Amino acid sequence: MRIILLSCLLLISYVGVAQEPFLSFDHYLKKSKKPTQVFAASFTEDKHFLIFIEDKKQVSAYNFDETGKERIEGFSFPNFVKKYPNIGGYIYNDDDTYTLYLSTLNKKKWAIVTLNFKNKSFDLQETKLEISKGRILESLLYNDKQYVFTLKRDTSIFEVSALAADGTVTTQEFPFDDSYFSEGKRTTQNLDRLLHESFTRKADIIDSESPIALESSKSRTKFYQEDHLVTLTIDASKKKTHYLQFDLKNKTSTYKDIPKTVFDNTLLSSKSNSFIFEDKLFVLKVSSEEMDFSIYNLDSNENIASFSAKKGTPIGFKNTPIIQEGGEFKSYRELEKTSKFLRKVASSNPAIAVFKENDHYIITLGATQQITQGAPTFFVYGGGLAGAVAGGVISGIANATYYQYNAYSYTKSARFQMVLDSDFQFMLDAEVPLNVFDEISEFTQETPPTVIQTVFKFDDSYIWGAISAKNNRLNFFKF
Repeated sequence: MRIILLSCLLLISYVGVAQEPFLSFDHYLKKSKKPTQVFAASFTEDKHFLIFIEDKKQVSAYNFDETGKERIEGFSFPNFVKKYPNIGGYIYNDDDTYTLYLSTLNKKKWAIVTLNFKNKSFDLQETKLEISKGRILESLLYNDKQYVFTLKRDTSIFEVSALAADGTVTTQEFPFDDSYFSEGKRTTQNLDRLLHESFTRKADIIDSESPIALESSKSRTKFYQEDHLVTLTIDASKKKTHYLQFDLKNKTSTYKDIPKTVFDNTLLSSKSNSFIFEDKLFVLKVSSEEMDFSIYNLDSNENIASFSAKKGTPIGFKNTPIIQEGGEFKSYRELEKTSKFLRKVASSNPAIAVFKENDHYIITLGATQQITQGAPTFFVYGGGLAGAVAGGVISGIANATYYQYNAYSYTKSARFQMVLDSDFQFMLDAEVPLNVFDEISEFTQETPPTVIQTVFKFDDSYIWGAISAKNNRLNFFKF
């Protein structure tokens, strides 16, 4: 009876906001174990997607077309989460076969799982990468291969290993020995030392196709991918942003640096971060006394816009109040003084988030802290996508959209937003529009915590879905 009431309450909530269901189906492969995770793999060009439901012993896979109709009967395979808790990526091999790249958390050991929906079978290959001593920053998918980026110890040389679906591995070195990573110290500085001294141990992968939460962009080391071009930005320096680009197709690399604003009080500690959107670099630098937000053209390094503020004076380039929001109890309050905002950002993790709507740039500036309690459990895709909200779950790049949504909804931040026109001029009277994650959050605000959720992008829409741990039925809605 309680299950029926829960389902009714969910449906009433959904209907209340007039959101039409996209897909509803029974988890007919469920055995005795309760589901613990749900995630999706989207293949927009091939007009279909997969839904995976995990429990402690198995993972069930379902296959749907663009209308939400099941293309072929689903099947289950063993759950490899304990041994390989990171999903690097997935590919469609035609003829209803798929490949998943799984790895250990340190990304040294990999499993290649091939799923065959026609035969209801799977194949598992295991391999260990022969990686020289160094730090593995991240891995990503290109041309059906999983690329693992390793910075060799005490050098400025990247070793990039390409793992193919048949288990073969090829390695390519990208040297940056001629690049200057020194911070003005007497000893010669290489990139590994720079990251070590700045306590930078991981990188984030930025999924620019979805709205970005500050939690997703707070890392000072970020990867961006556009087909075969992979860009790495490093903000471990107070003086400049290091910009490294890898061409995986032509096996070449380039480097440059973009200088940062110098504050009047050079003795005062400051923090900075950057964010790439389109062909622009957005840079935020903050101390307890002042802040600077600048935008650079990446082709020419030209500074095309700058905004600054100091404590004791209002911030004149914001379209929203300064908001402190989040936490276990979803607290909300507005900060009136610039000095309070500067102190919070300078003592935390400065971050920038940018998205575009109707040719206007919607920019969020502030800082964030991750909430370790109160968030739902979920798969976090992109081992470097700012980390998991809940520990012990599968991670990887496979569904960055769901991570972005959860980071957007379950982090504590101090921030404000500003709107710029297509020429990067501040629009004083502009209203900040709701993005799709705002809409989903409003739609799901009454969702019970026992409901397991996922969000993924399919074609030009976002799909939110959920399954109750006490119910076999999944409901998905399109936004």
